[in-house]
Amino acid sequence: MTVQLVLNALPGTYAVTRRAPETPVPDWVQGEGLVSVTQAPDETSILCLEARVPVTEQCSGGWHAVQVSNLVDLDVPGVVLTAVQPISRAGLGAFVTSTFDRDYLLVRKREAYAAQAAWIATGHHYCTAAVTYRLATSADNEALAQVHFETWQETYAKIAPPQVRLALNLAHRKRYWQTRLEGPAQALVAEMDGRIVGLCALSDCAGEIDHLYVVKSARGSGIGAHLLRLSQRLSSRAGNTQVTLAVVKENTQAVGFYAVQGGDIVAEKQDTGPLWKSDNLIFRWSWATSAITA
Repeated sequence: MTVQLVLNALPGTYAVTRRAPETPVPDWVQGEGLVSVTQAPDETSILCLEARVPVTEQCSGGWHAVQVSNLVDLDVPGVVLTAVQPISRAGLGAFVTSTFDRDYLLVRKREAYAAQAAWIATGHHYCTAAVTYRLATSADNEALAQVHFETWQETYAKIAPPQVRLALNLAHRKRYWQTRLEGPAQALVAEMDGRIVGLCALSDCAGEIDHLYVVKSARGSGIGAHLLRLSQRLSSRAGNTQVTLAVVKENTQAVGFYAVQGGDIVAEKQDTGPLWKSDNLIFRWSWATSAITA
């Protein structure tokens, strides 16, 4: 089945509990969130929020749940396979359960970002806390140009020379993104209420983050950090063991943000581009192997 899935994250951490067969369903099962009780000849299995499970129970905790929000008939083939296959190919395990209308997937909490990157790289949409993360398409050209223009002009209003800010106008950004989206390099977008509020673009080899911008109204919501983590996982999927990013040295807000996000300053470099010779700090995030799952 080739369909674009919308995967909606459920809040909280889940656990799967194993009980003796024909054991009555305990009262602690009742409450908010996803609940699934499966009785089989050899066991009774209970899925619910981990916080409700008594310490005396035999359980496997630390699961992150997502809902396949697409509504399809029960006998439509391939829905679960379409959701499971990307994370299986990424070497991640999954637990699957279904209701009459929908399917639910659970992945280890520690592997949640790797799972998200696998889904997004396949073309699915991942939604959490009213934000949708997905790959950019050519149809996003003008929206990405607007975010790039708006955030760059605001950030560098007192840093970049006036002639540079005039040259890097909205028309320039539109031409840039039209060309860029025709190439192989990937760009992630974050949407709220159908509007792109953040973007993160990787280089052709996915070893460098070329752009990371979040509009002013959406800052402080964790979108920038989420885009950064997703880009690291996408870079790992391309076979990289590190990703780098250059930021203008005078952009102290961004420098502080990348430091908080665990980036190491590994070099200083002057951008000798035709418009502005800016002094840049090079941040690097690296991991021990070619597979990053945290």
